[in-house]
Amino acid sequence: MFKVQLPSLSLRSVILLAVVVGIVAPATLLLFFSDAMVRRSLEPLLEGQRAAVLTLAATGLSDPLWTVDTPAVQRALDQLLSDVNVCGVELSEERPDTPDIVRTKCDPGWPTVTLASMIRREDKVLGILRVHFDDAAQERLLADGRRQTALIVGIQVLVGVTIVLLVFYLRFVRPIDRLKQLASAVAQRQTVPRLQWNRKDELGQLGAHLDEMGRQITGLIADMESKNAQLHQLAMYDHLTGLPNRTLFREIFLHEAAVAQRDQTALALMFVDLDRFKAINDSLGHAAGDRMLLQASERLRQAVRASDLACRVSGDEFLLLIRDASDLVAHAAQRLIEALNSPLQLETGVASVSASIGIAVYPRDGEDFDTLVRHADLAMYRAKQLGRARYSFFQQDMDANAVQRMELERELKLALERDELLLHYQALVDARTGEWRGLEALIRWQHPQRGLLPPGHFIELAEETGLILELGWQVIEKACAQLARWKAAGRHPGQIAINLSALQFREQGLPDRVADAMRRHGVRPGELAIELTESTLLRDTDTALQILTRLRDLGLSLSVDDFGTGYSSLAYLKLLRPARLKIDRAFVREVDTRADDRALVQAMLGMAAALSIDVIAEGVETDAQRDALVALGCWQQQGYLFCRPQAVDVLTDRLAAWTAP
Repeated sequence: MFKVQLPSLSLRSVILLAVVVGIVAPATLLLFFSDAMVRRSLEPLLEGQRAAVLTLAATGLSDPLWTVDTPAVQRALDQLLSDVNVCGVELSEERPDTPDIVRTKCDPGWPTVTLASMIRREDKVLGILRVHFDDAAQERLLADGRRQTALIVGIQVLVGVTIVLLVFYLRFVRPIDRLKQLASAVAQRQTVPRLQWNRKDELGQLGAHLDEMGRQITGLIADMESKNAQLHQLAMYDHLTGLPNRTLFREIFLHEAAVAQRDQTALALMFVDLDRFKAINDSLGHAAGDRMLLQASERLRQAVRASDLACRVSGDEFLLLIRDASDLVAHAAQRLIEALNSPLQLETGVASVSASIGIAVYPRDGEDFDTLVRHADLAMYRAKQLGRARYSFFQQDMDANAVQRMELERELKLALERDELLLHYQALVDARTGEWRGLEALIRWQHPQRGLLPPGHFIELAEETGLILELGWQVIEKACAQLARWKAAGRHPGQIAINLSALQFREQGLPDRVADAMRRHGVRPGELAIELTESTLLRDTDTALQILTRLRDLGLSLSVDDFGTGYSSLAYLKLLRPARLKIDRAFVREVDTRADDRALVQAMLGMAAALSIDVIAEGVETDAQRDALVALGCWQQQGYLFCRPQAVDVLTDRLAAWTAP
């Protein structure tokens, strides 16, 4: 015996199906049968209407044909064709040599029904009238009838279904939804809502019982959660500082790493170690050491963003997770060092402590937590080896490269002491005439063994180790001294531009050092300019504005280097008002062949012109690039096409003659 396996349907689905079967199905049958009945009733009416039209038309033509009134015949035929149900007419007269008149208004192939009638007058046949009626007229009438019937039936169905569904919702769906809401609140450990139930209804009685049970369960859960929270605090947080411990930190890192991988962003892991903490802890006691750790942890919290996370690993070691890591990580590390360098207030007096920081970046330096921590730890020890109270980034193959980098740092320190650094100069050219308008000072290292090294070999190391400050002071000193020598020889290069690092630009003593160098070498206002990147200017616009104001008072102008590759903020252009924008070579490389590069350069030129800012194009290497830029209105250019960076003795003869005022 076979059993039919019916699909399992919910109660709501069964009721909705019953509504469809009980209301919609009869309405559909009504529409179907009404169409057949209307068709049978329309056919006789339509045939009678066509016969009447034919008869009236034949009668109307009898007089014009009898009197041979051709215009009247044409008017009668036009009137007949104006009937919406008539597609065409044919009139054949009995008079000899009279051509048949054929008139039509429907497209060829249109379905028609042809009726014919003789035209008589006084028992004499005058002609035969054939009328082609539109056979689609019946279908149009049926369609109109179907639409009217469907409208009436639709309204009936809509009203019926609305009433049934309203009763269904009020007496069934809403109580069940309220029961589900109550059960969900209990299951998700949320506050159980107070609902009003109709106790005369079976669902209402069930809801009231579930409501009471939910309140009892909520009380039990609240007690359990309180105890779980205490256990979680002990298991996931450091009992002294209140910071997350390594276990919780690992879990958060795994989550953030997944987010960073999805968004293709980077995370920075900082390993922070307090220098000389053990000596202080041993000399002042563990209570003082605990107080120091509390203050240090609080300073860590305040020095980083609210979105970043600090963790105490053990003893005097901390981990920090920096979200959305960028080129600002180094500045965050420097901010941490400065925050921890301030004296700590203890009960027994004041204690000073510093911090060494190692930085590893996810996913570049490691894709799992343990590897990243180990690499950050290696970088931290390198920072300690370099003198403590500093930060260091992890480098791949650090064990092998650490010796080389430390050797390079040692050599760079000796180079600064031995005056091995020198300046080469690259001309700023008027591309229309080829005239030199100024020079940019570019640092080089005359290494005893490796020969002449470009800045890419040592600038990054100088920035990481802080040697960039001394290097920057030497650049300023050498540029001012060389300008003085040129002037003494009767030559003048025009304005000399000097590149400043972000660290040097934020030195409060920068304006005083520049003023002293200018005074000692006789450099006049307007003869020096400084070049800064957009990111340097935007890190702290208030401080930048203060320093720029003091430098402008000395007669130095500002050039924004690599414009277009950083933030390119219109706000800082309006606030800081640089004298020049240097369009980065990325926009110049294909300016002669790419319309989008030309459009971007033209937009920069228009913006600069509106703000009365000069524009210089960097990296011009071909005649086509030069000509394309000149055509756009950018005639101040710099690049290998005009002049490579050259030593002093090579370019001195090309400088313009100069006479002291």
